[in-house]
Amino acid sequence: MEGSRTDVMGKIVGVGGANLDMHCQSERPLIMRDSNPGRLHMSPGGVCRNICENLARLGLPVSLVTAVGDDAAGQIILESCRTAGVDTSAIRVVPGASSTSYVSMMDESGDMLMAMSDMKLIRDLKEDFIDGALDTIQSADRIVCDGNLPLCVVRYLAEKVSVPLYLDPVSTSWARALAPCIGAFDTVKPNRMELEALTNLPCDTLPHITMAAAALRESGVRRVFVSLGEKGMLYCGPEGTMTAASRPFDRMVNATGAGDAAMAGIIYADETGMSMKETVWTAMAAGLVAIASENTINARMTPQIIEDMIKEYIL
Repeated sequence: MEGSRTDVMGKIVGVGGANLDMHCQSERPLIMRDSNPGRLHMSPGGVCRNICENLARLGLPVSLVTAVGDDAAGQIILESCRTAGVDTSAIRVVPGASSTSYVSMMDESGDMLMAMSDMKLIRDLKEDFIDGALDTIQSADRIVCDGNLPLCVVRYLAEKVSVPLYLDPVSTSWARALAPCIGAFDTVKPNRMELEALTNLPCDTLPHITMAAAALRESGVRRVFVSLGEKGMLYCGPEGTMTAASRPFDRMVNATGAGDAAMAGIIYADETGMSMKETVWTAMAAGLVAIASENTINARMTPQIIEDMIKEYIL
């Protein structure tokens, strides 16, 4: 795209969760409290891990700082990162611990109805987790976090670095927990419900969402990208406010991972010098690439396929 700059790319470090994901999709409309026929699919996941893998597939140098158990799930997570080109040297392997996990339940069209995560290993981390990976963290040009991190770890991280911090809040529960330190982040990418949890303001209409995003900026956040699902994305930042939407997308296979890919798209756009509009388009298109795959991460994620999505569904 016009204005992109691919010859100068800094190192990205992700600090947050890495899971083993189980995706369950019903073959027909779900009947609650009953056994439903469907398909079950397992893949490596975790918001921060997903963002890092997407960034690696987009050609950026990226390291992941997280913790996994010394179990089979932990080995799968480590190997998936290495295969994708993510540096794993700062990942802590905790003896006797179970790796974190996530289960999503999707309807017959592939849209997520509910999910559950076991993030105990990450939620129990303390400040020494940052100290143990400080060399990697302080080598970063940008750092991306997810909302699974405990508040004490986020605050400690913010004290230790001066580079831009990016946040994907993950869920309303984690967003609410991180609200007291939200001003430490340069860029935040919530969905409507997470924005409401972060600001304690209604986000039921576009004007309300715009007001809540502006309130988030007043708390110290420089840029806010609000995922609006099938309605697109709202941006609020120093340049002003804009919304963008895509044409109807008929290739959705699995809605899980769209937000993670969108955050990777934002970081990629920043690294390559894109304009505000191009950044929003890139984030949206990356999300479309993600949902076109059965896996949480689309192995076909590349700058070219993002450009193709922009031309086909956004411009």
